[in-house]
Amino acid sequence: MKIIFEDEHLIALEKPQNCPTQKDATRTRSLMEQLDDYFTYNCGIDDPYIGLVHRLDRHTGGIVVFAKTPNATRDLNALFSNHKLTKRYTAIVEGHFDQKKGRCINYLLSDAAKNITKIVPRNTPGSKYAELTYEVLGQFEHEHGPYSHVEITLLTGRQHQIRLQMSSIGHPVLFDEKYGATWPLSEKQSMTLWASALDFKLYVKKYVLRSTPPFAAYMGHK
Repeated sequence: MKIIFEDEHLIALEKPQNCPTQKDATRTRSLMEQLDDYFTYNCGIDDPYIGLVHRLDRHTGGIVVFAKTPNATRDLNALFSNHKLTKRYTAIVEGHFDQKKGRCINYLLSDAAKNITKIVPRNTPGSKYAELTYEVLGQFEHEHGPYSHVEITLLTGRQHQIRLQMSSIGHPVLFDEKYGATWPLSEKQSMTLWASALDFKLYVKKYVLRSTPPFAAYMGHK
Protein backbone atom coordinates (compact mmCIF):
# COMPACT_ATOMS: atom_id res chain seq x y z
CA MET A 1 0.00 0.00 0.00
CA LYS A 2 1.53 3.32 -1.08
CA ILE A 3 0.58 6.49 0.78
CA ILE A 4 0.56 9.61 -1.42
CA PHE A 5 -0.49 12.08 1.28
CA GLU A 6 -1.94 12.09 4.78
CA ASP A 7 -3.13 14.72 7.25
CA GLU A 8 -5.70 14.93 10.05
CA HIS A 9 -8.63 15.01 7.59
CA LEU A 10 -7.83 12.44 4.92
CA ILE A 11 -5.41 9.94 3.48
CA ALA A 12 -4.66 9.54 -0.24
CA LEU A 13 -3.46 6.15 -1.46
CA GLU A 14 -2.19 4.77 -4.75
CA LYS A 15 -4.47 1.87 -5.64
CA PRO A 16 -2.79 -0.89 -7.65
CA GLN A 17 -4.57 -2.21 -10.70
CA ASN A 18 -6.66 -5.36 -10.20
CA CYS A 19 -7.26 -4.44 -6.56
CA PRO A 20 -10.83 -3.57 -5.47
CA THR A 21 -11.32 -0.28 -3.64
CA GLN A 22 -13.58 -1.98 -1.09
CA LYS A 23 -14.34 -5.61 -0.25
CA ASP A 24 -16.14 -7.48 -3.02
CA ALA A 25 -17.12 -11.05 -3.88
CA THR A 26 -13.57 -12.04 -4.79
CA ARG A 27 -10.91 -12.99 -2.28
CA THR A 28 -8.61 -10.18 -3.34
CA ARG A 29 -7.68 -8.04 -0.35
CA SER A 30 -9.21 -4.62 -0.93
CA LEU A 31 -7.49 -1.25 -0.58
CA MET A 32 -9.87 -0.36 2.26
CA GLU A 33 -8.90 -3.54 4.16
CA GLN A 34 -5.21 -2.75 3.68
CA LEU A 35 -5.82 0.75 5.04
CA ASP A 36 -7.61 -0.69 8.07
CA ASP A 37 -4.53 -2.82 8.78
CA TYR A 38 -2.28 0.23 8.41
CA PHE A 39 -4.27 2.23 10.96
CA THR A 40 -4.56 -0.73 13.33
CA TYR A 41 -1.05 -2.21 13.23
CA ASN A 42 1.14 0.70 12.10
CA CYS A 43 -0.64 3.54 13.86
CA GLY A 44 -2.02 1.63 16.85
CA ILE A 45 -5.59 2.82 16.31
CA ASP A 46 -8.28 0.45 17.59
CA ASP A 47 -11.39 0.28 15.39
CA PRO A 48 -10.19 3.03 13.01
CA TYR A 49 -12.66 5.26 11.19
CA ILE A 50 -12.40 5.05 7.37
CA GLY A 51 -14.75 7.12 5.24
CA LEU A 52 -15.28 5.88 1.66
CA VAL A 53 -15.96 8.89 -0.58
CA HIS A 54 -15.23 7.58 -4.09
CA ARG A 55 -14.05 4.45 -5.91
CA LEU A 56 -11.98 3.38 -8.87
CA ASP A 57 -12.87 0.43 -11.09
CA ARG A 58 -11.02 -2.72 -10.08
CA HIS A 59 -8.84 -2.59 -13.21
CA THR A 60 -8.04 1.12 -12.92
CA GLY A 61 -5.14 2.19 -10.73
CA GLY A 62 -4.17 5.51 -9.20
CA ILE A 63 -5.33 8.00 -6.58
CA VAL A 64 -8.03 7.08 -4.07
CA VAL A 65 -8.90 9.36 -1.13
CA PHE A 66 -10.38 8.16 2.17
CA ALA A 67 -11.71 10.42 4.92
CA LYS A 68 -10.42 10.06 8.49
CA THR A 69 -13.37 11.71 10.27
CA PRO A 70 -17.16 11.81 9.81
CA ASN A 71 -16.99 15.55 9.06
CA ALA A 72 -14.37 15.00 6.37
CA THR A 73 -16.51 12.22 4.89
CA ARG A 74 -19.48 14.55 4.67
CA ASP A 75 -17.50 17.39 3.12
CA LEU A 76 -15.53 15.25 0.68
CA ASN A 77 -18.75 13.54 -0.41
CA ALA A 78 -20.16 16.99 -1.15
CA LEU A 79 -17.11 17.87 -3.28
CA PHE A 80 -17.40 14.67 -5.32
CA SER A 81 -21.20 14.84 -5.64
CA ASN A 82 -21.15 18.48 -6.77
CA HIS A 83 -18.07 18.03 -9.00
CA LYS A 84 -16.15 20.69 -7.08
CA LEU A 85 -12.79 19.14 -7.89
CA THR A 86 -10.61 18.27 -10.85
CA LYS A 87 -10.02 14.61 -11.74
CA ARG A 88 -7.57 13.73 -14.49
CA TYR A 89 -6.67 10.32 -15.85
CA THR A 90 -3.80 9.11 -17.99
CA ALA A 91 -4.76 6.58 -20.66
CA ILE A 92 -3.15 4.77 -23.56
CA VAL A 93 -5.75 4.07 -26.23
CA GLU A 94 -5.83 2.40 -29.61
CA GLY A 95 -5.60 4.49 -32.78
CA HIS A 96 -4.64 8.03 -33.72
CA PHE A 97 -6.81 11.15 -33.42
CA ASP A 98 -7.58 13.76 -36.06
CA GLN A 99 -8.13 16.44 -33.41
CA LYS A 100 -5.81 16.98 -30.45
CA LYS A 101 -8.64 17.89 -28.08
CA GLY A 102 -12.21 16.67 -27.78
CA ARG A 103 -15.27 16.18 -25.59
CA CYS A 104 -17.58 13.19 -25.09
CA ILE A 105 -21.17 13.68 -23.89
CA ASN A 106 -23.49 10.68 -23.57
CA TYR A 107 -26.16 9.10 -21.41
CA LEU A 108 -25.07 5.86 -19.77
CA LEU A 109 -26.99 2.94 -18.31
CA SER A 110 -25.23 0.40 -16.09
CA ASP A 111 -26.21 -3.26 -15.82
CA ALA A 112 -25.04 -4.33 -12.36
CA ALA A 113 -25.79 -8.02 -12.97
CA LYS A 114 -23.52 -8.12 -16.03
CA ASN A 115 -21.06 -5.47 -14.75
CA ILE A 116 -21.23 -3.50 -17.98
CA THR A 117 -22.33 -0.01 -19.02
CA LYS A 118 -23.96 1.02 -22.30
CA ILE A 119 -24.63 4.28 -24.13
CA VAL A 120 -28.38 4.82 -24.44
CA PRO A 121 -30.81 7.52 -25.67
CA ARG A 122 -31.19 10.55 -23.40
CA ASN A 123 -34.61 9.71 -21.93
CA THR A 124 -33.87 6.06 -21.16
CA PRO A 125 -35.12 5.26 -17.62
CA GLY A 126 -32.21 4.94 -15.20
CA SER A 127 -29.68 6.56 -17.52
CA LYS A 128 -27.18 9.14 -16.26
CA TYR A 129 -25.48 12.08 -17.97
CA ALA A 130 -21.76 11.54 -18.59
CA GLU A 131 -19.18 14.05 -19.79
CA LEU A 132 -15.41 14.11 -20.20
CA THR A 133 -12.79 16.03 -22.15
CA TYR A 134 -9.52 14.70 -23.52
CA GLU A 135 -6.22 15.99 -24.85
CA VAL A 136 -3.82 13.96 -26.99
CA LEU A 137 -0.28 14.16 -25.59
CA GLY A 138 1.42 11.80 -28.02
CA GLN A 139 0.77 9.42 -30.92
CA PHE A 140 2.87 6.37 -31.63
CA GLU A 141 3.22 3.28 -33.79
CA HIS A 142 3.46 -0.35 -32.68
CA GLU A 143 3.61 -3.62 -34.57
CA HIS A 144 -0.01 -4.22 -33.53
CA GLY A 145 -1.17 -0.81 -34.71
CA PRO A 146 -1.19 2.89 -33.86
CA TYR A 147 -1.91 4.10 -30.35
CA SER A 148 -2.14 7.40 -28.43
CA HIS A 149 -1.27 8.80 -25.02
CA VAL A 150 -4.18 10.95 -23.77
CA GLU A 151 -5.02 12.94 -20.66
CA ILE A 152 -8.70 12.77 -19.72
CA THR A 153 -10.54 15.19 -17.45
CA LEU A 154 -13.56 13.50 -15.92
CA LEU A 155 -16.48 15.90 -15.45
CA THR A 156 -18.86 13.25 -14.13
CA GLY A 157 -18.10 9.96 -12.40
CA ARG A 158 -20.03 7.06 -13.92
CA GLN A 159 -19.25 3.36 -13.86
CA HIS A 160 -16.78 2.47 -16.64
CA GLN A 161 -17.30 5.96 -18.08
CA ILE A 162 -13.86 6.57 -19.57
CA ARG A 163 -13.58 3.04 -20.91
CA LEU A 164 -16.96 3.19 -22.64
CA GLN A 165 -16.82 6.75 -23.96
CA MET A 166 -13.32 6.40 -25.42
CA SER A 167 -14.34 3.11 -27.05
CA SER A 168 -17.45 4.77 -28.47
CA ILE A 169 -15.30 7.18 -30.49
CA GLY A 170 -13.08 4.36 -31.78
CA HIS A 171 -10.30 4.55 -29.18
CA PRO A 172 -10.64 1.75 -26.60
CA VAL A 173 -8.17 1.64 -23.74
CA LEU A 174 -5.33 -0.78 -24.49
CA PHE A 175 -6.09 -4.32 -23.28
CA ASP A 176 -9.66 -3.46 -22.23
CA GLU A 177 -11.38 -6.37 -23.94
CA LYS A 178 -14.76 -5.64 -22.34
CA TYR A 179 -15.02 -2.40 -24.29
CA GLY A 180 -13.53 -3.40 -27.60
CA ALA A 181 -9.73 -3.45 -27.33
CA THR A 182 -8.23 -5.46 -30.18
CA TRP A 183 -4.53 -5.91 -29.42
CA PRO A 184 -3.67 -9.64 -29.25
CA LEU A 185 -3.86 -11.63 -26.04
CA SER A 186 -0.11 -12.35 -26.17
CA GLU A 187 0.42 -8.68 -25.38
CA LYS A 188 -2.18 -8.60 -22.62
CA GLN A 189 -1.43 -6.91 -19.30
CA SER A 190 -3.40 -4.62 -17.01
CA MET A 191 -5.33 -2.09 -19.07
CA THR A 192 -3.64 1.27 -19.48
CA LEU A 193 -5.89 3.61 -17.47
CA TRP A 194 -4.68 5.47 -14.37
CA ALA A 195 -6.15 8.12 -12.03
CA SER A 196 -3.11 10.40 -12.11
CA ALA A 197 -4.28 13.77 -10.73
CA LEU A 198 -6.82 14.99 -8.18
CA ASP A 199 -7.11 18.65 -7.13
CA PHE A 200 -9.57 20.15 -4.65
CA LYS A 201 -9.94 22.62 -1.80
CA LEU A 202 -11.07 21.52 1.65
CA TYR A 203 -11.08 23.58 4.87
CA VAL A 204 -9.22 26.44 3.17
CA LYS A 205 -6.44 24.05 2.15
CA LYS A 206 -5.64 23.21 -1.46
CA TYR A 207 -4.87 19.55 -2.14
CA VAL A 208 -2.76 18.74 -5.21
CA LEU A 209 -2.40 14.96 -5.49
CA ARG A 210 -0.38 13.19 -8.19
CA SER A 211 0.38 9.57 -9.13
CA THR A 212 2.59 8.30 -11.96
CA PRO A 213 1.21 5.48 -14.17
CA PRO A 214 3.24 2.26 -14.36
CA PHE A 215 3.01 2.04 -18.15
CA ALA A 216 5.63 4.65 -19.12
CA ALA A 217 6.81 2.41 -21.98
CA TYR A 218 3.62 3.31 -23.86
CA MET A 219 3.96 7.04 -23.16
CA GLY A 220 7.00 7.67 -25.31
CA HIS A 221 9.38 7.19 -22.35
CA LYS A 222 11.83 4.45 -21.49
